[in-house]
Amino acid sequence: MKVFFKTLIFPIVLAVAGTVENVRVAIGTTQIAQTQKAAVNAPIPLALPTTADVVLKNGSSMTGQVTAFDPNKQIIQISRSSVSRSLQIAQIKQVTFKRDGLVYTSDGRRVIRGEDNSQAQQSTWKNIPLNAFRFLNPSRGQASVDLATLMNPRDLRGIQGVAVKSLYVADEIQFQTAGKMTIKVTPTDP
Repeated sequence: MKVFFKTLIFPIVLAVAGTVENVRVAIGTTQIAQTQKAAVNAPIPLALPTTADVVLKNGSSMTGQVTAFDPNKQIIQISRSSVSRSLQIAQIKQVTFKRDGLVYTSDGRRVIRGEDNSQAQQSTWKNIPLNAFRFLNPSRGQASVDLATLMNPRDLRGIQGVAVKSLYVADEIQFQTAGKMTIKVTPTDP
């Protein structure tokens, strides 16, 4: 009988040890998958040059820096010198950022955008809900765009891959009906 129990105990110990190891592997795999999903779902950093031309739907225009954006009230604030003006998004046709404007990197360094010598191609991000755009530091034009629910995972991974090495800089924002916008961006090596 003792021999029988000793023989039975050995396979049980092996089975329990194997199960514990499988659980550790499963937990580790789940944590890696969650980390990768969080990285893919992270908002994309976006730089807004400090000078922009704002064209209104009535044909008039103004130049200044976009210093505030409220997606709930659907208002954009444009500032020049010490004068600020708040505009309803419904009044704005587009905001075109000047190529010679200052751009701040995510770590706060200033770069004059100027003419890009890089081979980067302009991308267009369409149908972005207004609340997917967030200012991180309005005075420095540091913002982010949450594209996680808008793009397929493959395209999003491509954009994230570029964002790791380069800074996406806004070229133009067009406002659409139904609370959406289109942003044209170019990745630039600062």
